[in-house]
Amino acid sequence: MPYAPEATMSGTTQWPSGRQNLWLHSKHWDLCYITGSSLLVLFPLVLYEVFGESATFINLVVAGVVGGPHMYATFFRTLLDQSFRHGAWHILLSTCAVPLLVVVCALWNFPLLITGFFFWASIHVLHQIAYILVCYDYQQPAPPQRWSRYIDYAVIFSSLYPFASYRFIHDEFYIGETLLLYPAFLKTPIVCYASAGFFGLALVCFLYKTFRQIVQGTAHYPKLSLMAVTIVTALFITSYSGPKLEIAFQGFNTWHSVQYLALTWHINTRRRQRGEITSHFLRWLAEPRVSRFGVFYGLNVVLTGGALLLIGLLFRFSALPYERCYYIVVLSFLLVHYCHDHVLFSQFKACQ
Repeated sequence: MPYAPEATMSGTTQWPSGRQNLWLHSKHWDLCYITGSSLLVLFPLVLYEVFGESATFINLVVAGVVGGPHMYATFFRTLLDQSFRHGAWHILLSTCAVPLLVVVCALWNFPLLITGFFFWASIHVLHQIAYILVCYDYQQPAPPQRWSRYIDYAVIFSSLYPFASYRFIHDEFYIGETLLLYPAFLKTPIVCYASAGFFGLALVCFLYKTFRQIVQGTAHYPKLSLMAVTIVTALFITSYSGPKLEIAFQGFNTWHSVQYLALTWHINTRRRQRGEITSHFLRWLAEPRVSRFGVFYGLNVVLTGGALLLIGLLFRFSALPYERCYYIVVLSFLLVHYCHDHVLFSQFKACQ
């Protein structure tokens, strides 16, 4: 099956050998679009602090410029790709129910919908980082040991929660006007201590592992730089409180979206070079030219504009508040995007 997950941590996978370039594309490209784009986490905070813009305005700007385009970019690799439709048809079929579930949950229990979305979004963002880390592993002459990869996963996936757990326990985590749900029995300092303790242990293991790799001359510096930036960024955005916390997470979303657009374009061009794209339109669109990327991005902006128009129509002709209309439309597409990416993020060789 073309889209079956790859057994990257077992001995059954044939590991590429003789790699001379540790970067996914090039040093300049990786540092600019994969790691250096982390500076964009400051963009929503600058809009809020310096220009005094509202959270609603910031959400719309981020969604219109990068958030929406990155979401629709997924469908150029899934819905429009024949190999995905044939190999993962059950995924496409099952995700047809997602918009219906979003509408039902929005009308029945909106706070539950927003809470579920936030937790899934946080996992999705870190899943993308983990995917890139494994892609970097493929650039090395030999696969890393399994325990090494587990340490990487542990420190990355726990980096969001030491501060965030404190916000949840003290009912400080709002998305718009909606307080995220959190079980009462977990509102105890023990959860904060456990989150911080697990992250601290993972961080110590990671630092020790990194020190050994540097001494042995086996350190993968592109990968290490991405991990360091991710850890610092996660701690930075979760250190905010009040309305700034929602806006700080939009900063993480901005970085994630730019990174995703660049990664998707890179994968499409590589798949085109290997002859894996059968559609004439997608082959034309995936030509490694700046003008083609402009068309690719423009098409996703148009789709985003259509979604914003749909939000406006739903708000105009329904009795629902704007926030609910916004999330009904956005999450109907966004959660499908998450489902498709759980499959795409198992295709590590696509980056090669």
